[in-house]
Amino acid sequence: MFKRSDRIAVLIKEEIASMLLFGSLKDPRIQGSRITDVKVSGDLTKATVFVSSDNDDSEDKTIEGFMKASGFIKKSLSKKLYIRKMPNLFFVYDNSAANMEKIESILRTLND
Repeated sequence: MFKRSDRIAVLIKEEIASMLLFGSLKDPRIQGSRITDVKVSGDLTKATVFVSSDNDDSEDKTIEGFMKASGFIKKSLSKKLYIRKMPNLFFVYDNSAANMEKIESILRTLND
């Protein structure tokens, strides 16, 4: 059985992803970004949102864009999710996909 924080994390991930997909977030720094994971603290006061981007922009610009839009995101989430207090949003760049690609390329060279 899932904890409440896990269920809220899934809902936050889905809602922010749909905002990105349907163009609610218009900041060019976050275009081409995707939400890879969301972790919500047990007391539901903090949500860490992991993002990655296909753009060649720096990670800092992507995180800066999300932090700038965090007020809008939090307000939109509070309208969709019926919870007493919306968790504070913190954005972290997730470069695990890039790391995985590097590991796969190293493994391919070892196999040759």
